[in-house]
Amino acid sequence: MFTGIIKEVGSVTKLIKRGKVSRLEITSQLVYKEAEISDSIAIDGVCLTVVEKDKSKLIFDVAASTLSDTNIKFFKNKEPVNLEPALEVGDKLGGHFVLGHVDSVVKIKKIIDKKGYWEFEIYLPNKNKSKVVQKGSIALDGVSLTVKKVLPSSFTLDIIPFTYNNTNLKFKKAGHWLNAEFDYLLKKVQ
Repeated sequence: MFTGIIKEVGSVTKLIKRGKVSRLEITSQLVYKEAEISDSIAIDGVCLTVVEKDKSKLIFDVAASTLSDTNIKFFKNKEPVNLEPALEVGDKLGGHFVLGHVDSVVKIKKIIDKKGYWEFEIYLPNKNKSKVVQKGSIALDGVSLTVKKVLPSSFTLDIIPFTYNNTNLKFKKAGHWLNAEFDYLLKKVQ
């Protein structure tokens, strides 16, 4: 389990796509030091298991279904990715409950610099309409966020400077794809 509070922005070193299990290598400083083989790490909100460590690289196996259902399939060399280690007993719950199980991949419609914060507008497919509510929680690329407004075919979020500067959201542009995990508690109620 995770909280959507990003510990570090790492970078893709390599994605080797092959058959049923692909290999993903991520360069990391902080998370690398703390991680052990078999640890769960959220990579852009996708829960993956560390299978190897090598010279500041965390190495993960990615199942074919995970590759096809997430934005990992679009990863390129040196792409910045959000890293969050799994919660440990006694850790603070600073964001919201995030499982690392991506529900959908969503596309950025536009980003507006509001001079003090950024407003992201995200396309919302009809099949996911009921899973996004105003002032509800959502994790985008693993970042715990609050929905500002739900529109007919999209929703908006305000990104404060701290979140913008300490996640990979600062590298995103209109047209980029994000992993979306809808609020677990809302899904349970539905």
